Amino acid sequence: MIFSVYLQVGDLERSLSFYRDGLALEVAWNDDTLAVLRGTAEAAATLAIREVSGSTKPGMGQAGVARIGWQVTSTADLDSAEERLTALGVQYRRADDEGGGRIETHDPDGLRVVLFLPSDPSLDRKPPPSIYRYY
Repeated sequence: MIFSVYLQVGDLERSLSFYRDGLALEVAWNDDTLAVLRGTAEAAATLAIREVSGSTKPGMGQAGVARIGWQVTSTADLDSAEERLTALGVQYRRADDEGGGRIETHDPDGLRVVLFLPSDPSLDRKPPPSIYRYY
């Protein structure tokens, strides 16, 4: 299990707004240089974001983080995220499968973020098939 992901961002407040208000991650720490956020269902999984000057946008096939995947626990979680992202004016794409689905969007620095609900309960401990897509 990954304890945390450390992400360097161009603007801490802008990124906090996206992850806190758009994705409903809970802020566990913020000292205006570094913020630590937690998922609502898993207290152990954390996202640390730190403001740095400049901007880099790594993509698939390059070293670095290419996307963040966050598993949700219900369709209601996806519905709620969709409402929050719409209210913030964030562009996203939602795809629903029988019993599951995903929302794909980008954070303020262009990093792809995927919220997913596995359609098969046996996938609770396995990565979703979409993780193997190279895009």
